[in-house]
Amino acid sequence: MSTVDPEDPRQDGPGEQPEGSGRPADDIDAEFARLMEGISLEDDAPLTVEDVLTDTAGEDEVPSVAVVATSVASAKALAGVVRLGREARTDGIDIPVGTRTHDSSTGAIAIGPLAEAAAHDLAAIASTALQRNGIVLFWRRGDRMTATRYKNGERGEDISPAIVLGAVDDLVEELLLGATALEELGEGLDPSALNRSEALAWIASGKKRK
Repeated sequence: MSTVDPEDPRQDGPGEQPEGSGRPADDIDAEFARLMEGISLEDDAPLTVEDVLTDTAGEDEVPSVAVVATSVASAKALAGVVRLGREARTDGIDIPVGTRTHDSSTGAIAIGPLAEAAAHDLAAIASTALQRNGIVLFWRRGDRMTATRYKNGERGEDISPAIVLGAVDDLVEELLLGATALEELGEGLDPSALNRSEALAWIASGKKRK
């Protein structure tokens, strides 16, 4: 004789969960459906390399500044030097976009809002034309500031910026620290806009410091 009462909810029946097993299956399914509402599995595909790079792209938005300090007499002469330096290179590096030359009391400077690799390209190009005259590349992004010597187109030693900043115009430090913005210096001179004849003429006419 059966002791099961069909109207007793405490008894197991077809399709029901055993006592102590938690919520009924239909309740769990309903809860899962509620949680997944509005979520597309197709939209949540696994991350790709491009996704990761996009997520970290914000790091490139941190402003950077490069300053190449030289003993060249004028910004006009330095623009010509940089143009000829590019032509003399055999490795194909080009003058970075955004490069401009300006005068300073200790020698003309080449500056730009350049990434680190582009800044080193600029220094290599400038020092190629200057040959034995050494130059110093200063570069900063965020809390990181570097100074690197270049001579005859070749990268030299990395040095403490504090050691060499005292030998250049205060403007260099102001640019690196953000006390003076690149835009405040005006348009400057664009070396990449020159042809060879113009570069030679600019060097000849700009030998004397103003």
